Amino acid sequence: MISEEFLNRFRQIMAILCCVFGLPGNLLTIIVCIKALYLRTIHFQRKVFHLYLVEISILDTCLLLYWIIETLLNYLHKIQRIEFLSLMHMSAFSCYFSYMMNRLCAALCSWLLTCFTFIRFINIFHKFNTIRSNIILLISLIVIFSIANSYSFIVLEYNPKQISHRNSTHKNGTVVDYRSVCTIRSKYAEDRLTLLMNILVAGVLSLAIPALLISIVNITILCVIKRIYSTQIDDKTKRRSDITNYRSTRSTLLVISITYALFYLPYIIFYFLMIILEDRDGTLYYWSEITYILRHVSHSVNFYAYMFTSLSFRHECILLVRSLFQPCLYFKKRRQYKRKKKRSQLILIDKSPLPPPVPFYSSLNGKSLRITTNQRLEQFNFNQQEEHRNTSGKTETWM
Repeated sequence: MISEEFLNRFRQIMAILCCVFGLPGNLLTIIVCIKALYLRTIHFQRKVFHLYLVEISILDTCLLLYWIIETLLNYLHKIQRIEFLSLMHMSAFSCYFSYMMNRLCAALCSWLLTCFTFIRFINIFHKFNTIRSNIILLISLIVIFSIANSYSFIVLEYNPKQISHRNSTHKNGTVVDYRSVCTIRSKYAEDRLTLLMNILVAGVLSLAIPALLISIVNITILCVIKRIYSTQIDDKTKRRSDITNYRSTRSTLLVISITYALFYLPYIIFYFLMIILEDRDGTLYYWSEITYILRHVSHSVNFYAYMFTSLSFRHECILLVRSLFQPCLYFKKRRQYKRKKKRSQLILIDKSPLPPPVPFYSSLNGKSLRITTNQRLEQFNFNQQEEHRNTSGKTETWM
């Protein structure tokens, strides 16, 4: 049997890894795809692709943040720094809305990825990418799963009186159930209809059906692509168009959808095993906790899957890095240009001959500017007379 201490350590280590690698990757994906949406105005197929990536990355970020905050609160409560164990026990608002928002984000992420897989599969045979369909799909999913999870407002209750009782018993050194602040109402605790509703909404509709559909569609995509390549060995005219359609559905989508299915299917299996079977020694509980922790890996690795499988995404990342470092590069080049210009001016000054000194006249030496001008005119006339004499002397000797 796995100890509780091991589960806590494993959860803390995975939360740190997801915080270090998952959250920055999702934020970079959001920034890169939003930037690509503003740049691309003609290629609507690529715009829809980036729009889906933005939506999935936002939901991944919300799910990771919720889980990391829950892990942090659990650790602080364990070392007795805070009184509440989870976000649900902080206030009445968090009791009713945090649980619902976590389930809503998980359901939206699962079904958006499922619909994205279906659309890319249909795109092999017919182009079916429109921004309008994406917006309608997102609004429909939000409305459907908000209504489906609204039963939590009726089932849950927040009892603030438990807080004072908890503090007094904590001073006495007794053990108190900290989950008793926000809990299921007593009349719904053993109600079979409520339990069935919880299983259908949280387990079947939100997680099980999307994971199964994603697995089936991915297997179908691989079979169709294999058949296309096997039947097009001799037909070279249609090969280019089919390769283009294949490239639009390959790598990126397959990696993120298969990653989702691999990390969610074990959790779904143990989730239903705990409902069907009786867990006497706690083995199913510990393995369900491990699979629940590992399922958050699928929300942390999408950025790296995009980087390794999509050439256009790598190109957008490079453009983003260049735009971020462009001011630094500009100031660096400007500084280098100024230094180079200053050096060239120094070299030109050293090589150029010095100009003749200009005499300085002032009233101190008793000379004026008018006298210097007359002296220059007399000197000029004297030089012309001397040249005339020299030329006349030469002509007379020649005669």
